[in-house]
Amino acid sequence: MTTINPHQFFDLSREDPDSLRHFRAVLNDGQLFRYVEGERESANALIERHFADRLGKEAAVAVANGTVGLRLALRAVGVGPGDRVLVSAYSFIACAMAIAAVGAVPVPLDMDGALTVDTRPLRSPDHPVSAVMIVHVQGHAIPVGRIRELCDEVGVPLIEDVCQGLGAESPDGGAGHLADVAVLSFQQSKQISSGEGGLVAGGAEVVERVRRMADLGAVRHDDGAPDWDDERAILGDNLRMTELQAALVMDQASVLDDTLARQRCHRARLREVLGSAVPVLESAKPEGDTGSHTLFAARSEEDAREFCAALAARGVLARVVWRKTYPEYGLFRRHTASGAALGAWPRKAASRAPRILGVPTSKYLTESAVEQVADAILANRHHIVSER
Repeated sequence: MTTINPHQFFDLSREDPDSLRHFRAVLNDGQLFRYVEGERESANALIERHFADRLGKEAAVAVANGTVGLRLALRAVGVGPGDRVLVSAYSFIACAMAIAAVGAVPVPLDMDGALTVDTRPLRSPDHPVSAVMIVHVQGHAIPVGRIRELCDEVGVPLIEDVCQGLGAESPDGGAGHLADVAVLSFQQSKQISSGEGGLVAGGAEVVERVRRMADLGAVRHDDGAPDWDDERAILGDNLRMTELQAALVMDQASVLDDTLARQRCHRARLREVLGSAVPVLESAKPEGDTGSHTLFAARSEEDAREFCAALAARGVLARVVWRKTYPEYGLFRRHTASGAALGAWPRKAASRAPRILGVPTSKYLTESAVEQVADAILANRHHIVSER
């Protein structure tokens, strides 16, 4: 019996050594700092150019991780103490935490459909809004066309958390493409993994602000030397990505389309075997999902626990994606009690969160492993319910 590990979206032991040329180049010359001396171009510079182009942005900058990227993006678009930022309630706690970390107030956007957000707080805000943060879930892209229009009408920036959605598409286009700022993560369980690491992509001025905030506020000249006497220098922090991380990212970025194709193939086969017997939580454009996960809704929290345990007994790992919306955690309940958090309680998201299940389909799955996953789900389909 094979255990299907949800974290194995990158496994060095399974990669063709010839595909790791950037990683080997960094190891060979021993320059692990992002400002490389000599002829080799910085792997950081390579991924910045690559993802700016892929996301349709003017520029990008690599940073220490996705949470740092969100925090820097917020600061770069002018969000600060006391500002209200609308954020998907159904999201990892790091999203709201990044908002709180810059002194702003995270305000939950409830679910509308199974994986979409309720835009009413943006259509008729009861308080001024300074930014909107939309979070894509487990390789499923949320349509943001209408949200983009509303942000333009209100005059606030749109930040897209693409940490789990790199390569995903909705009917409105690719995840991150309509955002003023898109943020990626390269943490272990993402489409591209270097253990940690992140990237911020957007307009040239915003990205330059992020770059300086992440690089001790320095202005870097052509020779890479930091200049703190330049009048453009600011007080910053050290939130850079290493060359070794960036090299791993670049090697995987080079084959991302192949990775997505393999994952989509596995997920398509899984859904073919499941047929109509097991209802799946659909995105607005299923063929545009990255294929990294298939999502289901359990009948109850108890059913969710039993489903995960039953699949584990068959060597298949399933998990509740996020057991709570961020306002339900003690940290944010205390925040709410102090009067710092505003906005309606995300009733639908809070009800659904502990019941939404994710089953991974990484590129490393074999055909027999896909069948094993399907058999385990079919045997436990009584725990799953149709939900839209």
